[in-house]
Amino acid sequence: MELDTSSPDCRTVGCGGECRGCRTVGSCPDRLVCRCLGVTEEVVIAAITTLGVRTLQQLKEVTEAGTGCRCCLRQLHNYLVVYSSSSAEICSAR
Repeated sequence: MELDTSSPDCRTVGCGGECRGCRTVGSCPDRLVCRCLGVTEEVVIAAITTLGVRTLQQLKEVTEAGTGCRCCLRQLHNYLVVYSSSSAEICSAR
């Protein structure tokens, strides 16, 4: 998955994660990935890169993202694809 480099980075425009105009994945640490539970992009990326989370189920357990209305599951999967070292281990288990 490639990042959209045509849109601004929230760190340069100062949106605080609310503009929805930032690059799709990885450019806005304050962006709410899971609005139900208030889980930010920074938390999701840290879980994947620091804690070694590799599956959607693990990501849900560690961050609680995706356990509310589940609208963010596709976006969570995108973070796993971009930030995990081995996308072959990613599963879409709920």
